[in-house]
Amino acid sequence: MAVQRVAVLALTAIVAAEANWPGCQEQNTVIRNGGQALFTNLQGYGATIGCFLDDCMSSDKFVASEIESCAKVCFSLPECTHWVWGTEEGEQKCWFRTGDSGREAGEGWVSGAKACSPPGTAVMPMGNSECWAEGFGYPNCCEAKFGPNGNAQCWDGVYNYDRCCFPKEEL
Repeated sequence: MAVQRVAVLALTAIVAAEANWPGCQEQNTVIRNGGQALFTNLQGYGATIGCFLDDCMSSDKFVASEIESCAKVCFSLPECTHWVWGTEEGEQKCWFRTGDSGREAGEGWVSGAKACSPPGTAVMPMGNSECWAEGFGYPNCCEAKFGPNGNAQCWDGVYNYDRCCFPKEEL
C-alpha cells in the first residue's frame, strides 16, 4: 500500500509539473556542478556540439537552441534529476545534474527538475529508431566501445553509423 501511495504521489508530481510548463522553470537559477554533473552519452539524443572536451559520448552539456531540449533529454536520462539552460562562451547550452546542490542565483540562467517538461514529453529513443530490428539497437551498434563508426556488424548498404546512431530530428 505504501509503495502504491509513493507511486501515485510521484505521478501526481510529474503531471503537476507538466501542467505548469513553463511555470515550473526556475528563472535566474543555476545549479553548478557541485560534484553532481551527469556525464553520459548525449550524442544518441542528437547532441553534436558544445559538449565537454568536444566529446558528446561522455558529457554533461551540449549546445541547444531551445530550452525544451534540456527538459526532454533530462526526462530521457534515468540518472538525471535536474537540467540547467544558460550561456557559455556565447552559446546557449543545456547541463544535466544528478542533484540540486550547488544551486545559486544566476542572471539569465534557467533550471528545472526532471518533471519540469513540456506537456506530452516522452522518453526519447537513442539514435534513429527506424534502424533497429531484432538483435540490433543503439547499445549493440553505436556505443563508444565500438569506435568512431560503431559496430561494423550492424551496417550494410542501407544502414550505417551516421543514419542510425543519431536521431532523425535535431534537438
